[in-house]
Amino acid sequence: MGKRPTAWLAQPITVWIGLGACFLGSQILAASFFPHGYDWRYIAISSLASPRHNPHAYWIASTGLMVSGLLLIPFAFFLQQRLKPFAPKPTAWAGNIFLLGAICLTLSAMIVPGHHRILGVSHEHLAQISAAAFCLSLVLCLGAILRLPSSLFLLRLAAAFVAILPVTGLIVSQLSLRLYEFSFSAPHAAQDSLWGSLALWEWIGAFCLYLFLGLLTFEMTATGPRLDSKG
Repeated sequence: MGKRPTAWLAQPITVWIGLGACFLGSQILAASFFPHGYDWRYIAISSLASPRHNPHAYWIASTGLMVSGLLLIPFAFFLQQRLKPFAPKPTAWAGNIFLLGAICLTLSAMIVPGHHRILGVSHEHLAQISAAAFCLSLVLCLGAILRLPSSLFLLRLAAAFVAILPVTGLIVSQLSLRLYEFSFSAPHAAQDSLWGSLALWEWIGAFCLYLFLGLLTFEMTATGPRLDSKG
């Protein structure tokens, strides 16, 4: 009986490693076939899964995104279970919204970018919902992260940083981009800037989300049952 919690907690680590291998492996492989080279700073992930932009390997990217979405689903329940003692309501919402993001990511990979499906739902719509859901779930998780025991100060600091960085960076970059366009009437120059690139923040957000899940998974697996109470 004493080994059961350890065995259960080992599962998120396996899923987390598989998630990274699946997502990065598939996207890097698909990017290697991208015509004229793939620049992650300016070209969105959706372009890798587009037959029009990546005709030879779009299926690799879309399959990787679909499997990654499925692998993200267990983390919604893992976050709820492990963080619930510290902030029950925000954590419950965070888990549900995270689950929505994982499902939308999975479904978006099944729809060819640029082509609409039932009720006008497109790949782009689902991808946007997924990104917004993941960002919101990270913000809601902060309520629990900041209430973790003082012995986990480094975890609190690192988790808060990777949760805040993509959300803040995306909001500030887009607001500054709109302000620049309004003030100088140079939309093309602003859109071509690295700071205003949505693709850049898309990749940063994906990396931060993965790192956030990894921090919680490894640290909470190490501390085990001690996180079930605030003491």
